[in-house]
Amino acid sequence: MESETNDFVFLTEVDACTIMRDPDGRSRGFAFLTFEEPESVNAVLAQEHSLDGKTIDPKRAIPREEHLRNTRYFVGGLSHATTGESMRDFFSAFGKVVDATVMVDRETGRSKGFGFVTFEDSSNQERFVGKLGLVLDDKEVRIISYIACFMWGSDGLECVLID
Repeated sequence: MESETNDFVFLTEVDACTIMRDPDGRSRGFAFLTFEEPESVNAVLAQEHSLDGKTIDPKRAIPREEHLRNTRYFVGGLSHATTGESMRDFFSAFGKVVDATVMVDRETGRSKGFGFVTFEDSSNQERFVGKLGLVLDDKEVRIISYIACFMWGSDGLECVLID
């Protein structure tokens, strides 16, 4: 995959690339890539990448089947100082963390104050889902089960939950 500025090159063949778009056709700012060689994913994740002059942060996609096991959780009330790494460190006390992501504004790069954490399994969710008093980076956070989130205008995020 190459951009207009030719600064994003893979060392292996890309089998498929799906750019996610809004209903009006504008890019949503992310895409899914499938590589011919599965081990290429680790090589891509180990390197820094930029696209059209912007640094990008590639992440391993979580298969749809794993989302159905409800191992992903919405984390709200994050401090602007919270990073994916500090989230991963904090939530590791509750189980093996597969992914921890702080959502950031595409224009400013500032935290939006929420993120998502995904665990290998959901066996310890009763220790943190809906619990009060969980403090991450000096700020109380709230964790709820995640199934699907939808952007709701510029006012924020609406999450559809399962019990």
